[in-house]
Amino acid sequence: ERKSSDLAELGLAKKVFDDKLNLRISGSTAISTDAENTDYPSRYVVGADYRVVDGIDLVAEYEDARGENLDAQTTRLGVRATPWSRAQVNSFLTNETSEFGPRLFANVGLIQGFQLNEHWIFDVGVDHAETLLDADTRSFDPDRELTSGSRNEDFTAAYAGAAFTTELWSANARLETRNSDSEERISMLMGWYRQPTTGHGLSAGLTMFQADNVLGNELNQANLKFGWAYRVADSQWSFLDRIDLVYDRAQTSAEEQQSWRLINNFNANRRISAASQLSLQYAFKYVRSELGGDAYTGYTDLLGIDYRRGFGDRWDAGVSTSIYHSYQSKVIDYGFGVDLGYNIGRNMWLTLGYNVLGFEDKDFAQARYTAAGPFLRFSIKADQRFLKTIAGQR
Repeated sequence: ERKSSDLAELGLAKKVFDDKLNLRISGSTAISTDAENTDYPSRYVVGADYRVVDGIDLVAEYEDARGENLDAQTTRLGVRATPWSRAQVNSFLTNETSEFGPRLFANVGLIQGFQLNEHWIFDVGVDHAETLLDADTRSFDPDRELTSGSRNEDFTAAYAGAAFTTELWSANARLETRNSDSEERISMLMGWYRQPTTGHGLSAGLTMFQADNVLGNELNQANLKFGWAYRVADSQWSFLDRIDLVYDRAQTSAEEQQSWRLINNFNANRRISAASQLSLQYAFKYVRSELGGDAYTGYTDLLGIDYRRGFGDRWDAGVSTSIYHSYQSKVIDYGFGVDLGYNIGRNMWLTLGYNVLGFEDKDFAQARYTAAGPFLRFSIKADQRFLKTIAGQR
């Protein structure tokens, strides 16, 4: 079963006392129903970092996390040190209280980076948690660890990563392992990106994941992605296409199930005038699932049309319509909505809208919001110049 969380996030930080004390607060709150995915609950964090000497900070933090199957309060006290270039050592004592009882545990982590030359960068890290005191608690989700709160188990995790960058293209890879009381898991992430040349930009990515738990269950996931973008400065047209090949396999002592999904999202944008534009989308997916010796297949597509017009320097309004067709089940759904957008800063937009008609398909959700009802969307045009700006580079 796939579960999701729709969250709105906000964070603030302020340095005082000659920048020795950093006060921070952040929050992620569910904007629709309760946060279903326990990896991404509603969470609120209040923290303070005090610079003792250069390279050593005392850290105090309180976190409250709540979701559909999660209710945890966590207090952390510890030290974060940077003993030398590109190195970080963390040592924390954490007290956690959840519906399964209290737990006191220690966490130690080490991160070290290396820059071989102007093209190659490497980094490695290790993280270990060990319980000092706990109650007779249970793990309510043995298949995944949490980003907020923690399981009642000890673990050791390690990773190694590398990145290669040239003027024209860049690539990165990361290998992670995690061994805990309940399972062993390994994951690999790879990415490649080529800078736009003659209007064409290309990207590719691969994510692989495997986990084996103490019950003998096995989970395998893989996602291969390709992206293509075309945009010429003096052209009124721009195009974007992304294709995903997704594989899932789950095996227990009782049964085995696996599925393949081929998903493609194509978008075309036509600039009608300086203040208006028309967008066209065609997306499709082919799914094959196998369960208990039986195979099921299906083809689904989505056709969408959007029109937007700007008013003044910061405001714009839009109307959208779409048709969703699942051929195997002979289901047709329609979407229609309006929205109002505001340019809150350079390359950043905040959009409030309402879909009178709608439908839900998580494989198409990244391209457009299709569910019926109100929605709030935050968008960033993340070009190279903008990414350098938010990273503090010139």
